[in-house]
Amino acid sequence: MDIDKIAGPLRKVLWEREIIARCELLLRTYDIVRAADLSEEEQEELHKIVGERIAPGIFASIMSKEPVFFDLPRLDTFTQMDGRIFHFLHTKKYSKQDFANANRRFHNSIPELRRIMCQSLKDLLAEFMREAGYTLISEGADQMLFSAPKREVRAFITPSVRSLDIDKCQGGEGEEVVALVPSGESLEPFMKFYRERGAAAEERDLQIWVTNMEKGSIDPFVGYTTDLDIYNQFENPRLAEMVRSNWRLR
Repeated sequence: MDIDKIAGPLRKVLWEREIIARCELLLRTYDIVRAADLSEEEQEELHKIVGERIAPGIFASIMSKEPVFFDLPRLDTFTQMDGRIFHFLHTKKYSKQDFANANRRFHNSIPELRRIMCQSLKDLLAEFMREAGYTLISEGADQMLFSAPKREVRAFITPSVRSLDIDKCQGGEGEEVVALVPSGESLEPFMKFYRERGAAAEERDLQIWVTNMEKGSIDPFVGYTTDLDIYNQFENPRLAEMVRSNWRLR
């Protein structure tokens, strides 16, 4: 396998952004893996090295002391700015201006990162549903329709729980409706959403699933599926029940 298809672009990102937000590095790893257009043989080879989920496995490797690609910069130190984690090299001394510039670059990149986020969420959901026995029937900018015998699931892709509008998550007759959002570095937005809109989502039979992109996993946040094949794909299928028990206003 030509590992430079992935290592080369990663190296470029890390040298260009010596101080980089953790979430940006994760998303750019997903984007680089997708752009590499790996063959089945190359995917199998990487599965043996980084695990079942390639992009999360490579990201975990970068964060570890034993990276898969040995010629990448070692991001062994971190700080927080505006509530976000930024990684950088401890061997180089950075000024306050360097950190301010890194934060500004991140904010300037948000529109591009949002696009990468949505595409990565769609890719993860397509794989998740395929493993649950569903076929992708149609796909739009922020919607996906899946079908299995006697079942249809319409999914709405949202780049943040803060921007989730449950009024726009409506399906056709007989369709189960799901909204997929990414997890974040803080639970506060999820607690706020659940206490303000969780009951309304449940009343509409809207399921909200959350993706942990560092793991490549999907779990239920609000609502319950009656499909055992989907249930078995969740890493923590009881998460929605735990949320309901602990976050419900009494």
